[in-house]
Amino acid sequence: MTNAKQARIIKVDKKLQSKVGFGDISDIAVIRAETVIQNNEVDFKEVAAPILLRLRDLIAQAKDTPDQLDLIRSELIKPIMELKANGGMFKYDLVGKLAGIMLSFLEHISEFNSDALEIINAHEKTLSLIIAKTMNGNGGDLGKTLITELEGACDRYYRKNPEKFLSN
Repeated sequence: MTNAKQARIIKVDKKLQSKVGFGDISDIAVIRAETVIQNNEVDFKEVAAPILLRLRDLIAQAKDTPDQLDLIRSELIKPIMELKANGGMFKYDLVGKLAGIMLSFLEHISEFNSDALEIINAHEKTLSLIIAKTMNGNGGDLGKTLITELEGACDRYYRKNPEKFLSN
């Protein structure tokens, strides 16, 4: 067999497991955690503000130094991942969904150009507006439209710039 792919074995780092231990999580602990999340009174705006500021700064940096794509991409991913994770916990499901779409986009582009930066910039502005207007939940019909528009922008970018698309 020529050119046959071999499976690559990756050893798992067990540092986290050694810190938290082994076994199941008790039902009581799960119920307590769910109760804390459901009764959360923290204002997501306060949590999201520094994350969005970092995202804005990174977008500006990307515009100024497009030759540092790999570094900037990995840094851009971090605040978007934080918004994705926190969105659901603070009942901003639309923020989580849009951030998930943007994460996928960032993970698949190999080169920034003005089109990619415009999509990322529009994404940041959209998330900022959603949070500022306290559009928690899924955003209803407007949320569906925003998801469709972001997915459409990413699809158009992929079609227009196939050479800038990373295939796994």
